[in-house]
Amino acid sequence: MDIQQRTHEVFICQKKYPKEILKRFQMEECKSVSTPMNQKEKLQKNDGADPADGARYKSLIGCLMYLTATRPDTHMVAAKRVVRYLKEISSYGVKFTRSSVFKLQSYADSDWAGSLDDMKITSGYYFSLGSAFFSWSSMKQEVVARSTAEAEFIAATTATNQAVWLRKLMKDLDMGSEEAT
Repeated sequence: MDIQQRTHEVFICQKKYPKEILKRFQMEECKSVSTPMNQKEKLQKNDGADPADGARYKSLIGCLMYLTATRPDTHMVAAKRVVRYLKEISSYGVKFTRSSVFKLQSYADSDWAGSLDDMKITSGYYFSLGSAFFSWSSMKQEVVARSTAEAEFIAATTATNQAVWLRKLMKDLDMGSEEAT
């Protein structure tokens, strides 16, 4: 973890570990990508691809899970794309700056029938407080949504549960707010 503290701001990033992952999986010379996943790509359990080396795959996923929260059911090609993405963004980080607005904000979204194997949705959310994001999640849900509206409702409900917990935590830290999240 690299932490740089300056007047009115703190910047936190991980430069070294992504470079170690690239080296460990012989991807130092790979072409970097600007997103961790191809938006049009839909993964399936039985997609006809040759099975990956189980130990190498588990090692790669373990490295990614250690680096950040990621889905362990990712395919090897998708996992390698994440490593290529790491090459692009290894110097990115979170900057916390002094801000006059210290409001808890949240955004949520979902896909409808995004899993081709079981038609379940993936939903996600993130929260910011002041100048930076500090809480996020992306997860495959246990239910099949019958419409995009239902999928969005599930995503909003998941985010709301987290918002309620965060608001209680902030109140315990004397940072409570009457303003809506």
